[in-house]
Amino acid sequence: MPLKTLYRAAGLATLVTIAAWIGLSLFWAPAYMVAAPVNPVTEDPASRGLVFENVEIPTKALSAPLQAWWIPASSPRATLIFVHGAGSNRTSSYIGCLDFYKTLNALDVSVLTLDLRNHGNSPRTDSVLRMGSEEWADVAAASDWLDTAHPDTSPRLILGASMGGSVVVHAADRGVKADALILFDPQLDVRDSLIQGGEIVTGFPAFLFSLAAPATIRRYELPDGDGSPLSLAAALQLPILLIQDWDDPVTRAPFAAQLAARNPQVTLARAPAVPLDSPCLSGKERWGSHVAAHECHPNWTRDTINDFLGTLVAL
Repeated sequence: MPLKTLYRAAGLATLVTIAAWIGLSLFWAPAYMVAAPVNPVTEDPASRGLVFENVEIPTKALSAPLQAWWIPASSPRATLIFVHGAGSNRTSSYIGCLDFYKTLNALDVSVLTLDLRNHGNSPRTDSVLRMGSEEWADVAAASDWLDTAHPDTSPRLILGASMGGSVVVHAADRGVKADALILFDPQLDVRDSLIQGGEIVTGFPAFLFSLAAPATIRRYELPDGDGSPLSLAAALQLPILLIQDWDDPVTRAPFAAQLAARNPQVTLARAPAVPLDSPCLSGKERWGSHVAAHECHPNWTRDTINDFLGTLVAL
């Protein structure tokens, strides 16, 4: 075959490949990137020796109540609403939720933990992850439930992990009652987390998702720009403990550092490094150290939270 013909064929193949990539990025990938998987709850806090109550949280936005657990401390010094990440539920093994609730109870913290809409055993709407722009209302409903079912004067904290961090920031920005926030590897930049998450889920290089991420944001009106979690969190006027795994591959450390630089209310706690072959990362594969602080460093995480609680009591 003549060299000129080979070049022409190669050029045509390149154009077809680029066109296919653009088409997939703009028309197919967005729905895939925000699809909420079915992930029902199969354990409960009794497996960790915790006393708990099954709770249904009513919300006007949904046809059925949110499913939750109330895990009271015997002598509570604070109450915490726990918000999980995307595609997860209140028993997330990535975080080690059930063990974490036990840690919180040992610190005399009562916990209300819920499945967000489209997650766990809570009702499904359109099965689309909105990265906090709609899910924040579930946190508001949980806060209202606490006001009615367990009113007290102790500090109220809201903790968000991964996408739950964005949810919590949106809730606080809209005035949901909180004395302080705790963020575990929070999603502060939706565009970047979609790009990095694309690589983690598929194994394809991150740059291949550089068109799909903004297309997803536009199609589903996800938080971005001035409405991004980072921008909203930078303006919050309440104490924030941000625990960041510095090697987290999806909700990355530079955004946590930016938030701490922009908001003096933020206490940035850099979790100790975790070797990739550490047993605490078993089964996490490309997710690596994402939200792994408590699983890999339970004593450090407990002490960090305990110190933060101490500052709230002193205020």
